[in-house]
Amino acid sequence: MPDRTPDVSTGLRTLRLRAMMTQEELALKAGVGVRTIRDIESGKVRPQSKTLRLLVEALNLDERGRAVLAGRSGSLAAVPRELPRPPAGFVGREEHLDAIVSAVGDGAAIVAVHGMAGVGKTSLAVRAAHALAPRYPDGQLFVDLHGFTNSAGSRPDAASVLTRVLDRLGVDERYLPTDLGELAACYRSTIANLRVLLVFENATDVEQLESLMPGTTTSLVLTTSRRDLSRLTSAYAVLLEPPSMREAVEMLGTAVSRITDDGAVAIAERCGRLPLALGLAAARLRSRPQWRAEDLLARLDHKNRLLDELDMGHGGVTAALRASYLELDPNHQRLLRRLSLVPGDDVETHAAAALCDTDQEDAAAMLESLVDVHLAESRSPGRYRLHDLVRLFATRLAELEEAQEDLDGAFIRLLGVYLHFSYQAAIQVPSQHQRMLKNEATRHDIGLPGFTDQESAVAWFQAERGNLAAAVLEAERAGHLESAWHLANAFSAFRMHERGIEQHLAVNRTALDIARRLDDERKEAHSLGDQGRHLMYASRHREAISCLERVAALNRKLGDNGGAALALRSIGIQHEQSGRFTEALDVYRAALALAETDAGTRAIVHINVNIIFPLLRLGRLADAERRLDAAEQHLEAEDGYNRIRIEFYRGAFVREHGDPATALVMHTACLEQCREAGLLGGFTAALIELGEDLLLLDRPAEAVTCFSQAVEQAEEMAYLAFERIARNGLGRALTATGSTGDAIDHHARAAALAETHEDVYELARARHGLAAAHRRRGEMSAAVRHLRRAVQGFEDCEVPEAAAAAAELVGLQYLRVWIRIRGRPGPVRGCR
Repeated sequence: MPDRTPDVSTGLRTLRLRAMMTQEELALKAGVGVRTIRDIESGKVRPQSKTLRLLVEALNLDERGRAVLAGRSGSLAAVPRELPRPPAGFVGREEHLDAIVSAVGDGAAIVAVHGMAGVGKTSLAVRAAHALAPRYPDGQLFVDLHGFTNSAGSRPDAASVLTRVLDRLGVDERYLPTDLGELAACYRSTIANLRVLLVFENATDVEQLESLMPGTTTSLVLTTSRRDLSRLTSAYAVLLEPPSMREAVEMLGTAVSRITDDGAVAIAERCGRLPLALGLAAARLRSRPQWRAEDLLARLDHKNRLLDELDMGHGGVTAALRASYLELDPNHQRLLRRLSLVPGDDVETHAAAALCDTDQEDAAAMLESLVDVHLAESRSPGRYRLHDLVRLFATRLAELEEAQEDLDGAFIRLLGVYLHFSYQAAIQVPSQHQRMLKNEATRHDIGLPGFTDQESAVAWFQAERGNLAAAVLEAERAGHLESAWHLANAFSAFRMHERGIEQHLAVNRTALDIARRLDDERKEAHSLGDQGRHLMYASRHREAISCLERVAALNRKLGDNGGAALALRSIGIQHEQSGRFTEALDVYRAALALAETDAGTRAIVHINVNIIFPLLRLGRLADAERRLDAAEQHLEAEDGYNRIRIEFYRGAFVREHGDPATALVMHTACLEQCREAGLLGGFTAALIELGEDLLLLDRPAEAVTCFSQAVEQAEEMAYLAFERIARNGLGRALTATGSTGDAIDHHARAAALAETHEDVYELARARHGLAAAHRRRGEMSAAVRHLRRAVQGFEDCEVPEAAAAAAELVGLQYLRVWIRIRGRPGPVRGCR
């Protein structure tokens, strides 16, 4: 292999590039072959004297140029190696780093890393550049474009950046054109045959970067920006977000050895997992060895002080965010400041428009612009949020740059939007307060759209739930008591569409407090009624009854006998769901007597329908049918809810009279009507009745499907009374199919729920079901034990099942004795 002559080869390449000539152009001008030029520049051959003379003439070299070409020591420009030192203890971004290296290996020539201030873009880019540097032997350049900076006048233009890059690549500035287009062409020509790694840090935008891109793919461009770079042509774009909690803890643990995982988690949460903030927090701990993590946390706990604790002048979080903020125009700056007024986690475009008193389209465009510069985030279409530290920064800006009356006005407009949509959504959800909700929807209508169906209304509520709950508290704190109460009132309409109760109870407590502060007993009675229903769904019967008794008393005091009757009706439901059917009947009768003194008929219908259930449980079928007829006589034409309930019980009567096939048809129709009307409670109840019909028709597998759906629906609503009933039905159906293990599990879970919530009747049914499942398995001792307890429970409830279960117990005990005498048989077949 010939000797390599790197000095001569590099010198010729440097001189040719300075002259802005290609290898072909130099070969033609010097009168030598292109291969000769290539071999000299690659170091394969040493040029002869004649060749050197021809090259000197072609390049018009002076003495310095001749020295460079001759390769004399000290005359060559060094290959640029400008990468900053790689970040120490680089952790938590390995996945991104591997992805970048793989993308470059697959041919990517441009890698664009973008994300919010302080998220670690530069650290990732520099670490990636060091990993890739060996692939680019002609140099690695690092250029800070100062796209986002607090320093005025320090942002370089395209010409200065191109000139700097060409100078580092050995092109004499004296030979560079002044025209920007020609300069860019020179840049592309110079870099075309080189393998150079270019790191453009802190780019202003895609347009700035497009003018700096090489024309070939032999070099690599790594660039970072706080603006979205996904539009950069042919770029492999990397959106860098705050690391996961695991990665954040790893970052802190690497930086501070004495920190525990729990301490690191707490600090990471305060810092919003932002790497810049994490690094500053770690530096604070390192500089104060006497501090524990708890000492730093105590300082970070104060939101008003948190940014100050993470401030290190131009290197702090505030300075980084301010540099991004100063890039915005005044309208975008105002929107960012006012987004801090949103009480919850995120905001949609109508609410954002209200904050700035603009239209929805302008607000949407501005929000998208904030996302583009990574000052806002969009996790789902049309919804936007601020990172925790950005929110604190925006709050501080609002306090410093806005008049308080302007902020108050923006918040009042925001409440108006929430009230409009809350009531517009609430009227799409079936409720006994439908008339009142419609009146309030009209009163709070501010001309924005509404909802055409329950599905879209519930979807809106579920997206806004956290915001609405937070807005109730913030409105109450700010003294907007009427708005806060109405928001809480509309919020309560969605209880059946929620898995949990605690947030509803918290909102309701605020509403109650507001009603009392306003000395408004009507509002107090209404909010107490909501609280009673929330507690009822959670099977907290004693608390619910106490609450509803106060509702009844308040409504009587106010002369609202219809409201008092409905409160008593709800108390009757509590007794019913506890298995106290006789007590439930007594309360329903009192409620009906009170309702009959009121001008309205809706309460009469509600109560008559409710009386049917305990009458059925007590075996008083004829009385139940008379109540059903009475309810139908008072039914109003537009009362679709009670019409479905009446049909539901008609099906139950048909089944009780021995025609489960017709009952199945009727209950199927009820199921579809509930589905169409969005009656979740009715839908679950219809599934349970369908299961009972199918069991009597000896179609247990289909019954399992119905009861399983009922269990799932009851769990989704967190309606524990329905869950107990549905699980017992499912257990019976599973026993009938032979799946006794699963049956025992569901009956046991129903028993546990019933015992916890003092439901004597469903507890007895659960034990009855357990007895049947154990009997089918041939486990007679367990069957007798459960059946004996079931009989006692049914007797306590005064229901006809007591006699039937007692007779079954006698037979089972006789069978048990027979088995002792004759020997144990196999599992009992066909027992249900």
